[in-house]
Amino acid sequence: MRRKKILISFDDYFSILFCLKKEFEELDIEVNIFSTNTSQHWLNRFFYKKINKIAKKLGLIASDKDLFAWSRFSYEKHRDHQFADRIKQFSPDLILCIHGHKIGEAILRETPIPKVGWWVEPNPNIDNLIRFARLFDHYLSYDSNIVDLLTHLNIRAEYQSHVASPSDFYPIPEIEKDIDVLFYGSWSPWREEVLFAAYKATQNIALYGNDWQKKCVLFSKKELQGILRGRDIVGPHLNEVINRSKLVLGVQRLKESTTGLDTRAFDALASGALLLTDAPKDLYLHFKNQEDCLVYERSEEVPDLIKTVLDERVDVDAIKKSGREKVLLNLTYQSLCKKIASHIPSAQTPA
Repeated sequence: MRRKKILISFDDYFSILFCLKKEFEELDIEVNIFSTNTSQHWLNRFFYKKINKIAKKLGLIASDKDLFAWSRFSYEKHRDHQFADRIKQFSPDLILCIHGHKIGEAILRETPIPKVGWWVEPNPNIDNLIRFARLFDHYLSYDSNIVDLLTHLNIRAEYQSHVASPSDFYPIPEIEKDIDVLFYGSWSPWREEVLFAAYKATQNIALYGNDWQKKCVLFSKKELQGILRGRDIVGPHLNEVINRSKLVLGVQRLKESTTGLDTRAFDALASGALLLTDAPKDLYLHFKNQEDCLVYERSEEVPDLIKTVLDERVDVDAIKKSGREKVLLNLTYQSLCKKIASHIPSAQTPA
């Protein structure tokens, strides 16, 4: 009997793809990955893209327009051609598109293969989102408000949060907790505001992420140098640093732009860490404040919450245990892949 096949499309080769691939293969499903960011032609990479950037900066075209949309080597046309070739060569039983703002729209409209979409980015263009969602047989979103919107428009939609990989994020017993606060993620104004508030409680902070040196405004150069440990942190090194931290700080990139919760919360809790996070609405679909994690609404609350943890005025072990148990129960890639696999025609997945 031929193995079932799934083709996964995403912007780039992020860890989410490899977690999905691993779990689908555990279900005896063959996986092929198509990265939209790496599918561009050299003409677009070295010429079209740069000219478009200048035109947008000068206000000659809108931010979502392409001067070279007519060309078969434009980003969208070349990507769609490669996507169509990949579908033809791999012949999948299901196409899964995980996306924010880029998607192979033309080919998805044409192919008869069953399709599942999953929206995982904040602050969407709603008109584009609705148009994209209509391309799929089933549409998932990590933002419950988007699900409500699409359902009201008679589009088959379902809430699906981010999840964690317990084989990649797990507790390391007896490791020394030599970091008070860990934050990893790229710079944004809201993230800097929260991190600067955390700095008032402790300077023993480990920061990893892009653009902090370029865009930081609240921290002095010396202060930032004292906490910035690197740009990227992934894999076993990330799990180790999470385990070395007394507290992992969760801060959505864009404040109040989504009801969805980013991946950081699920990874940190799976690692057995204490999570201190802001509070998008969908957090409360999964976790309870003071029971599974600690929650703040305003940056001004952060210093006192950190001091409460460092001064051992809260039952840290009980909160960490409860948060991890809830992630392991049904917020894992294993449960997500079983759910997606159920959309493969005549797929049989293990109980």
